[in-house]
Amino acid sequence: MTLSDLRDWSMMIKSFIFGIGIICLVACSSPSKSKVASILGIPEPEEWILVIHPEGCKTCLDSFYSELQLLPKESPGAVVLIAKNSKTLRLHPFIENSPIPLYLDEQKLLIKEGLVQMTDQILLFRKERAESFDILDYERVLQEIR
Repeated sequence: MTLSDLRDWSMMIKSFIFGIGIICLVACSSPSKSKVASILGIPEPEEWILVIHPEGCKTCLDSFYSELQLLPKESPGAVVLIAKNSKTLRLHPFIENSPIPLYLDEQKLLIKEGLVQMTDQILLFRKERAESFDILDYERVLQEIR
């Protein structure tokens, strides 16, 4: 093996490692609020999108909805509920008269696209990151968006 062959191999290995690095960066990038907005075809809010998958503690959900109802109308975000448009869902005053934009993902597009897992309860999407919360920890979510 000559010195020229070693240089060629070295260059190929470096190119391969660089390519793998680029693939990892693209594959591991966090979903953003822009992606959520484009999937659902909604106008992108200024700061955040709160995605709620209404599973788990119903009492906690009702408390969370009541707290969300107190948000000011000029809040720089939006709420997405992953749920069917049902009579039960619409009974809560927050759902009926939300002070901030509220959208339903009835076809579960966010789950189909892999942005939300079936086990996720609350996700907060910001510019280039998403943070997951348990419904029992809804007060922390409120601190994040206020």
